[in-house]
Amino acid sequence: MIQIRLRAPCAREFQKDVYRPGVISLTRLVWGSLGGGLALAAIALLSRACGVGVLYPPLAATCFINAACPHLRVARPRPVIVGHLVSSAAGVLAVAVGEALDGLLGGALVAFKLGLAVGLAALFMQIFDADHPPAAATAAIPAILPLPVAPLLLPLHMAWGAVIAVLAALLWNRIWFAYPPPETEDCPRCLGLYQGRLETAGLVLTAAAALLMGLRTVFPALYEPGLGLMLLGGLLLLFQPLREARIAGQEPPRA
Repeated sequence: MIQIRLRAPCAREFQKDVYRPGVISLTRLVWGSLGGGLALAAIALLSRACGVGVLYPPLAATCFINAACPHLRVARPRPVIVGHLVSSAAGVLAVAVGEALDGLLGGALVAFKLGLAVGLAALFMQIFDADHPPAAATAAIPAILPLPVAPLLLPLHMAWGAVIAVLAALLWNRIWFAYPPPETEDCPRCLGLYQGRLETAGLVLTAAAALLMGLRTVFPALYEPGLGLMLLGGLLLLFQPLREARIAGQEPPRA
């Protein structure tokens, strides 16, 4: 049954059991909607001012999730950044493969590129434990629309947009509650954030990279170092879960 809550914003209204899908609350309607809209507006303004082109539709969905559904795992900083990074790479790869097979595909070219792009994005996000549904759109757009940047730079530009979305969520959500929220009772904490040291280091690196890339119109020489730092931070976030991964073999038959 849907729960309707008309209480004014307070600490209780932002707790995990009520600030979520399935609960229609005045707090979530106001805070979640306003936060998502402001975050995307900030991305659009910064993108234009800084000369860093991004794809707005998938980042719009990210901003909504970060503001209205922040307790979901897909709203945590690492899945947001890595999801858009690998999905944009998937989209660019799918377009390249599709163009190479253009003569064979004929009228099915667009459908092939779309299917391959989203399929690869889903594969990459799952391999790197970075499920972020809005990033599927990041993969699909290169197959049907012109890009605001050279294809090979799209992953780093989308990572830039994702970092801005994460920073906006940090500023907005932490007024009322911890973001990212702790996933477990013994969740590690670093620099005041409920995430591990490698995740935090990757977030710091990508945030620094976003700053350097954002100074492109003022100090053009900082743009390329920013791209390199974004790649480094993105790779750190990308491979972080594999560092502690365990391979489970086939389970023994039950007696």
